[in-house]
Amino acid sequence: MPPATHPRIAIVADAHFHDLYADYGFPGIVQDGRRLTFRLLADTARSTRVFNESYFALHHTLADIAGRGIRHVVLLGDYSDDGQVETVRGVKRVLDDYAARFGMRFYATTGNHDIFGADGRHRAKRFLNADGSYSLLSSDPHLRDRGAHAVIASGDMYCKGYPDGLNDMADFGFFPQPGDLHWETPFGTKGDPAARIYEVRSPDGQTARRLMDASYLVEPFPGVWLLMIDANVFVPVDGVAPGEDGDFADSTSAGWNAMLVHKRFVLDWMADVARRARLKGKCLLAFSHYPVLDPLDATVEDEVALLGLTGMAQRIPHDDVAGALIEAGIDMHFSGHLHVNDTAQYRRGERFLTNIAMPSLVAFPGAYKVLDIGDETFRIETVGIEAMPLADDLRQAYRLEVVPSRLEAGGMLDAGDYGGFLFEHIGHLVGRRYLKREWPKEIAALIRSLDLADLAILALIVEPVAAGDAMAAIAAARDDKDLQKRLAARLTKAETGALQGISALNFLADWYRLRMGSELALGWIGADKIAAYRAVAQLFADRGGDEPGAVQAQFALIFRMLTHYMSGLPSGNFSISRTNGAIEADRSTL
Repeated sequence: MPPATHPRIAIVADAHFHDLYADYGFPGIVQDGRRLTFRLLADTARSTRVFNESYFALHHTLADIAGRGIRHVVLLGDYSDDGQVETVRGVKRVLDDYAARFGMRFYATTGNHDIFGADGRHRAKRFLNADGSYSLLSSDPHLRDRGAHAVIASGDMYCKGYPDGLNDMADFGFFPQPGDLHWETPFGTKGDPAARIYEVRSPDGQTARRLMDASYLVEPFPGVWLLMIDANVFVPVDGVAPGEDGDFADSTSAGWNAMLVHKRFVLDWMADVARRARLKGKCLLAFSHYPVLDPLDATVEDEVALLGLTGMAQRIPHDDVAGALIEAGIDMHFSGHLHVNDTAQYRRGERFLTNIAMPSLVAFPGAYKVLDIGDETFRIETVGIEAMPLADDLRQAYRLEVVPSRLEAGGMLDAGDYGGFLFEHIGHLVGRRYLKREWPKEIAALIRSLDLADLAILALIVEPVAAGDAMAAIAAARDDKDLQKRLAARLTKAETGALQGISALNFLADWYRLRMGSELALGWIGADKIAAYRAVAQLFADRGGDEPGAVQAQFALIFRMLTHYMSGLPSGNFSISRTNGAIEADRSTL
């Protein structure tokens, strides 16, 4: 492969940094002379991300980047836990430190957790006390919590709005810097927030608000333009007066779908930037917090059929987003938000758009990416942070909470390193969050009761079975000699042996790991289990179409989605042709 012709760029998404040692105005926990402001493990056990580990994950990642000699780092939004004043200050302290020690430059874009609307909004979090109880810290002085040892009001918990929420991040791309070769916004070359205002109206057209857009274009070194898009969209709510609670709806779910409606001026600017980049021979790279292509391997229709309109399904961009970016001349885009590691591509004639969906630092599989820019190809390397050791501070504090509360933490506290912690965390979420919130009750009950061998039997039961009758049908089929012969003829001995030892609940945990990690999850799961999953998936695929009410049809969707998760475009180490968009895996790392 030809050598890179520009400095490498590290791309970090969804760090969700919580400053474990910051002063939030309450005693916290003191260990070895240091005060810890410690989030509850109980909250981590129900969240799609981990909290306390984020402090070490960001430091570890930046140290790894520095060790590779990389000096340019893109932060793809959600750089803070939840936009709290003290948390954003903590992000600044970390970035300033690495800038001073290693000459790093950071180029950030906003995420839905970093900033809110024009005036911001209240935040409240639970923190551990030394006796195992918790205190609630809130920027809302009127908030109450009967279970809390204390409720403490703190302005440092507030999440600011535009432009105040950008003040601590001003040096990280949002405003022009002395080293920039070129810098501009959709409004011109002035960084002044007052010069970067647009108007947005409520759906009924009755309320208009003026907001700042934080998008910018920067040329950090000769020949490369970084197009940093503020894809946060805040829309006034019908009938709610400005300044009242709930006066804005945010774009957590809408993402780029809302951009096409409320920020068309950004698309027009992007098209102009792309035109000028072609004329000037610049390599143009686009970044925003939200994906512009489906990062779930075209499984959204199956997901809606199986689970309804889940939070994840709502966050998938519509096809007209891809069309709009193709028309704007964008062919390479990096996104975060969903914590999914994936590569997606959209083609229209000879034109193409590639979206590199970034994993989070605080959710499985835990990784960042490095971009090498060559004359003919982009090379993407995905760097896992799984080897990071778990800090003793965390283990000690978790024991303070777990012993009195008797919290069931699954295997998280037995993990030997950060990768193992994230692996166990997502598995724990299956029972604590996903099955309870998203899955049909009858299917959830079956998943809690069956193993993979039972699902293989279910796939070979010819007659359609209702979910409520599945347990009895499978029990009867276990004694059906003809069915058992058919099963033995379809599976190898190794596959048959593997099926017996995998519960359906453990299978679903791996289903989510593959959904979020794509090829990065394969090594964690293991070849034998992957082969067993493929074998059962084929049994369901060979059934053909079942009537919608049959439980076999529902499990066929589950296994079909799994097959898609395992068979998408390369998402670990790979290259992309700059001329025709061809994507090839880096075979040297396979």
